[in-house]
Amino acid sequence: MKDKLYKMMNWPEIEAIVYGEEGRPQSILGRHSVATYTLFQTFQPDAKEVVLVIEADGKEYPMELADEEGFYAIAILGKIKGGYFYNITDKSGKKHQCYDPYDHVVSFTEEEKKKWNGGIMYDAYEYMGSHVKTVNKISGVLFRVWAPNAIRVSVVGDFNNWNGKTHPMMKDEDTGVFSLFIPGVEEGAEYKYELSIKGGRVYCKQDPYQRSNVNTNSVVVADKKYKWTDLSYFASHKNTGYAKVRMNIYETELHTIFGKKNTLSETALKALIKKLKQLEMTHVQFILVPGEQYILSGGLPALDVMKAVNTLHASDIGVIMEWNPCFFAMNEDGLREFDGTYLYGHMDERQRYNPAYDGFNYNYGRPQVIDYLLSSAFYYLECLHVDGLHISGLSSILFNDFGKYDGEWVANIYGGRENLEAIEFIKHFNSVVHKKYDYAFTTTKEVCAFPKVSEKLEEDGLGFDLIWNNGYSDEFLKFIKGKDAFNDMKRLTDPMSYEYCEDYILTISKDDVIVANDYDHLRVEGGAGYFDYIPTPDEQKGSVRRSSLAFMYARPGKKLIYKDQTDEKEGIELGRLYKELTAFYRLDRNQYGFEWIRAFNNGDGIISFMRKDEYLNHSILVVCNYSWNEYATYKLGMPYEGKYQEIFNSEDEKFGGTAKAENKVIRTEEEYFDGRANSLTIRISPMSVSFYSYTPYTEEELLTIAQEKVERFKEKMEMEAKAKAKELSSRKKVVVE
Repeated sequence: MKDKLYKMMNWPEIEAIVYGEEGRPQSILGRHSVATYTLFQTFQPDAKEVVLVIEADGKEYPMELADEEGFYAIAILGKIKGGYFYNITDKSGKKHQCYDPYDHVVSFTEEEKKKWNGGIMYDAYEYMGSHVKTVNKISGVLFRVWAPNAIRVSVVGDFNNWNGKTHPMMKDEDTGVFSLFIPGVEEGAEYKYELSIKGGRVYCKQDPYQRSNVNTNSVVVADKKYKWTDLSYFASHKNTGYAKVRMNIYETELHTIFGKKNTLSETALKALIKKLKQLEMTHVQFILVPGEQYILSGGLPALDVMKAVNTLHASDIGVIMEWNPCFFAMNEDGLREFDGTYLYGHMDERQRYNPAYDGFNYNYGRPQVIDYLLSSAFYYLECLHVDGLHISGLSSILFNDFGKYDGEWVANIYGGRENLEAIEFIKHFNSVVHKKYDYAFTTTKEVCAFPKVSEKLEEDGLGFDLIWNNGYSDEFLKFIKGKDAFNDMKRLTDPMSYEYCEDYILTISKDDVIVANDYDHLRVEGGAGYFDYIPTPDEQKGSVRRSSLAFMYARPGKKLIYKDQTDEKEGIELGRLYKELTAFYRLDRNQYGFEWIRAFNNGDGIISFMRKDEYLNHSILVVCNYSWNEYATYKLGMPYEGKYQEIFNSEDEKFGGTAKAENKVIRTEEEYFDGRANSLTIRISPMSVSFYSYTPYTEEELLTIAQEKVERFKEKMEMEAKAKAKELSSRKKVVVE
């Protein structure tokens, strides 16, 4: 029998299996019909003995050691159908049972292949990577990875002693995808992919579709088992029109709510939620590890992230996740030269390198890269239930020459600098997000004034809902850090000239804090703040910080603040007012919602404006004093007569300032001033921003005012008549004499 068995076997391919050079192991391993026999072959390098067991009748067949490296085979007369498994005794004498990984068909269907090769497999995360499955009533894990140029790809892990010869994967030539279902592997198993490429090089890579990792090893995650309880949250946020809603965003690192072992800290999460509720934050935006673009960046366990999002939603707090489709890191076990080629990037170094982030650009012209990127975005939205996605570094991919000199970049087909494939990818991304998820929104940071970033796709825009206002951030930082600090008021007023070009978010983001600290990342990681290095004495920095935050909250645009950049008491008060005063957000994108009262610097460091919603009687007067002078009486020309009452002063004693609260109602005077028919006289604290609520006169008050005017007019006329009579009398007397 041994001679007949050996004649059935393909020895060159068996040798390729033994030496780890076989890219299509399914042609050898597993069960195959040969003439009237059924041939079973398996490679078990750590085995001392292997016995084949047929499940239907329980018969056992000791297998022949065909190659001393651990290749076992047996041929059984007839067509053997149904399940089977191997009883293995390893070299230490331990016994275990395993089903044959090569007895399961796990390739894509024809329809799936079309989607994959067409760049429209938006749920590629459901197919690629590692997934706990039950196949033919056998539990295990299905692994899939795209590596079309590799000679051989194997799954290595703690379940096979990290031996790349044990589980070579099956390659599908139509897609370049390697697949293998390994029975018996369970959730929590650590693994990588071992690739053998041309030239004899063998190395390991993390799974691009991993949803958790430990010490750079990918981890099998059974994320389908999480039970969500946030349906009511999404029901209440469905079809939200972001143009007219309040958005107060708290930015922090996702890792801040995880412990040292990368597991969710209930204490840290509760503390975060408490702070968010105190500050009246509507959303939290999580910063992820830069450059790591796996399905779940940062290596945090997907189930823990799900729990965090679900808990935040239970407190009515939305979640924005930073998402990076712009570049990937150059670490060796990542996407770099994944299968021996620049699979995810560009062959041309001028297109490949991203100098702004010291990483590699994605190749947006490759459909399978689009599958990867879009599926990672939809994993956040579909599986992690996040509300929004934020793309930072957008400029670095919109322009081929971003951060490069002449000769270091490649023009597009029209000779221009725009990256047409990246632009199309961004439009594709926004189109599908808004089509699939009526509650979701997208935001971005773009620093090169690319037009129509937040315009709709049908209006030839990029399709983002919101964009960070970098012009405002840059100008304001220059204003408070300039050599002639607080005198160049144009830096505050000029950004309003383009306010309605986009839907803006005003930020004091982590990026802004880094810029304020002269790009010293270590200083920021050590706790340095946005206002720490402004050219102002330490005892005055509190006033500058409070007035700066108050100005940002009063100005049009949604708000985003990096952690620990606010005075706690003032932050709580600003959050409350921002929530209650609809004039501060209802007409952010409408010019009617903003009116300058005084927009020029007349040497006193003061500017003022009105914020309005659809109802005039909700208007708020904002007065900003960026000088260290106090004004006991200061007159402003007002567009509306009525009553004004100070409801907030950044320099209030309760915030640590020097001003005492004034709650008295101040009435306008019928006096032509600054080109307006009415005037208002107020007291202004040094280095402060004050809010005044506006209340129109009631009908009774208007009637009283009218009557007072009549009385004053009558009194004036009587006085003039008496004066005239007296004058006439004097004239007559002179004539008589």
